Amino acid sequence: MIKNEITNLERLFEERTGYNFQDFYKNYKPKLTWHITKFTKNSEIAEDHVDDAFIQALLNIETYKRPDEGGAQVNTWVYKIAENIVKKSFKDNEKIPTDSLDKEMSENFNLSNIIPYDDSIKSTEEYNIFVKKSTVIKDAIFNLSEKDAKYKKVLIMREIDGMAYKEISEELNINLSTIKSQIKKGRKIVKKKVIKKIQEIDHNNE
Repeated sequence: MIKNEITNLERLFEERTGYNFQDFYKNYKPKLTWHITKFTKNSEIAEDHVDDAFIQALLNIETYKRPDEGGAQVNTWVYKIAENIVKKSFKDNEKIPTDSLDKEMSENFNLSNIIPYDDSIKSTEEYNIFVKKSTVIKDAIFNLSEKDAKYKKVLIMREIDGMAYKEISEELNINLSTIKSQIKKGRKIVKKKVIKKIQEIDHNNE
């Protein structure tokens, strides 16, 4: 009975999202765990939260709204579920204030593509330093000049909205190799713009 229910939910998941649930879980879990580890500071706890998020997503797939229905990409939807699980955990354990997490988790989603998360981060102070760096990067992306507009668009879609390369390619009707090239060049431009500010943050916190 339970097995049949799971099979039906997985079938509905594929109908609603276009993804085989098991494949989506296998491919997206490592990336989502990486992001959630930024906030839990513990990869094992992050993995538990992520597994819970996938379970909740599967059980609640009937509530999922696709982008054409005014909703979000499925990876963003699952991230939001994981985000809520993390915030509840922090609230229950009275760790980093959840009002800070509310803003920072949404803003910093996928920014570790530009600044890798340091798995040694344990204290609130180190977390706040990471947040400052991520905010500098986000601001640099949004403030790219008109000359770099094409890089700004794809970076927002990739780094802020968490869209896959293929999704960006399809939405902009630009071939995949061009999208990858633009994102790579855009990241280089952003790195040049933020490197001094990042160094200042590190210097001020020595």
